[in-house]
Amino acid sequence: MRRRPLLKSLGTLAAASLLGTIATGHAAAQPTRPLPPAATVASTTPADGYLLIGADGSAYPFGTQSYGSVYSDGITGLYGSHPLAAPVVGGAPTPDGKGYWLVAKDGGVFNFGDAQFYGNTYTLGLTGLGGARPLAAPIVGMAATPDGRGYWLVAADGGVFTFGDAGFYGNTYTLGLTGLGGSHPLAAPVVGIVPTPDGKGYWLVAADGGIFTFGDAGFYGNTYTLGLTGLGGSHPLAAPIVGMAATPDGQGYWLVAADGGVFTFGDAGFYGNTYTDGLTGLGGSHPLAAPVVGIVPTPDGQGYDLIAADGGVFNFGDAPFEGSTYGYGYSGLGGGQPLPGRVVAGFLLPFSGFDVSNFNCSNLPYMPPNEELLSVETNGWPFSWDYGSGSCFTQAVGLGGTTTQLWLFGGSRAGSGVPEVPPPASGPWDTWNGNAYSVPASALATPAGQLYEQLTHNTAPSVNSNFAWGYGQAQYAYATAIAYLGASSPVLANTWWLDVETGANTWSSSTASANISTIYGALAFFESLGVPAGIYSNSYQWDLITASGGAPGPNWGAALPPATPLWVPAPGMDPTQVCSGANTGPVLAGVPSYAAFGGGVITKVQYGLTLAFNAPTSASPQPVDLDAACPPA
Repeated sequence: MRRRPLLKSLGTLAAASLLGTIATGHAAAQPTRPLPPAATVASTTPADGYLLIGADGSAYPFGTQSYGSVYSDGITGLYGSHPLAAPVVGGAPTPDGKGYWLVAKDGGVFNFGDAQFYGNTYTLGLTGLGGARPLAAPIVGMAATPDGRGYWLVAADGGVFTFGDAGFYGNTYTLGLTGLGGSHPLAAPVVGIVPTPDGKGYWLVAADGGIFTFGDAGFYGNTYTLGLTGLGGSHPLAAPIVGMAATPDGQGYWLVAADGGVFTFGDAGFYGNTYTDGLTGLGGSHPLAAPVVGIVPTPDGQGYDLIAADGGVFNFGDAPFEGSTYGYGYSGLGGGQPLPGRVVAGFLLPFSGFDVSNFNCSNLPYMPPNEELLSVETNGWPFSWDYGSGSCFTQAVGLGGTTTQLWLFGGSRAGSGVPEVPPPASGPWDTWNGNAYSVPASALATPAGQLYEQLTHNTAPSVNSNFAWGYGQAQYAYATAIAYLGASSPVLANTWWLDVETGANTWSSSTASANISTIYGALAFFESLGVPAGIYSNSYQWDLITASGGAPGPNWGAALPPATPLWVPAPGMDPTQVCSGANTGPVLAGVPSYAAFGGGVITKVQYGLTLAFNAPTSASPQPVDLDAACPPA
């Protein structure tokens, strides 16, 4: 929902809540660090956010979600009881962006989400960086085939290894070179591989800016054709090349150097580099905090992000800036909370969905349409759309169309400071879910403004005013939606969500029974219409707001009808793990904070936020929460 930090992640995958403040703009300059292992990052995935990968196998999502890291496989990074055999050096996303592979220096491959495992250098009979049959040179990068059913690995000596449906089109040895030594060695080690759009060829790029083409990959120049002389000579590069990316049509490419310099060839456009941002490379008066390790182009080729080893991100053209590892609370490669492993790669991944409130009106012109998992605030104490024309609300609903889900803030009468609200004249109101209650015949026909007056200014006493208060909240939210969308809108029949949390919401602190009665009243209203309704909360706060007996029960707090949908905020977590129950989060007051509660079923996870959908600074956009749906049971 809106900037109400609920719980902060204690895991290595994302050590700080994404619902907190994330730094805006480019990464701040810090003291220059040693050059990291070379990495290549490239993607053609339709995307709105990016994932950064650490040498320890961490995955840091920005404007997107993580599908796991080596830690979720039981590995403990570069140290600990079960460390990696070798550091991670790169990765690649699947075509739909719902998974990815990571590759380690020894040729080990790790798959996450919908990425399938097709083998690694060990399955070829090699024994990593040592042993009976070691690699001739360490692996430095990987790339996926266009259909995601295979991948290439490339080693520093120019060796290429193919898996799945990845074709072999040659390597530096087939060109007559002899790797990193021998009679005809490479002038500089290879640092990456980039496939052509149809997957029938690839480029290899070396640290000196040399380009090697195979299959249908075209040669459009290299740093030597620009008059540079590699890593030495009369006109050397200011810093080694560390990555490459191809344009969408494969008729050009970018090279990026460790100092943030960008070189364009073919139809690749120049949109800036770290020097145009006022930085002075790896030295000088205003140096980079850490060397650049790769370049990530946007799907249309009209921009790119540069990724630095400290987790800094520099955006150019239409490339997004969604945050950096500094926003997670890390302090780069040193300081009080250094990264557990330097960033070595990054790639684009799509949004899975998001939710918006009345705070996000300034974001709406910049937000992507046709979102299948869009949730929009209708109203609720103390925030509401209905103090204006409703244009912001209808515009927000329009982003998701008929699949939009609506939500409202919840709060009990006892905690709101608003006078008691009696039930309408008809009813019994004493119980809910299987027991009798009634909806006033005039309720849905009442104009929203009149209904609001009825609910907030009628001070007559009631036997069960908390239940009526909750019922009235839901009733008013529904009537407001009708007023702006029309009674025939299909959105009204989608799942509605009641926000039950501390912070901006107002709940009674003296008795849980008032809160429970209020929540039951709201759910009763939706049930009376045959409309599905669920709860947005986490198990800790649900227990805090609704528990009436002290120690938490096995379902954490008050009971809900079986299979009640739950929408769980789990900032910085992997949604797939939260959905499965494998990641129940930090334990607070005896309660695992991301577990299912009340006997309900987690169907949606709010896992992070995005900054602004590339809105200009003058628009003053507010961060927008990101959501992912759980797979069907």
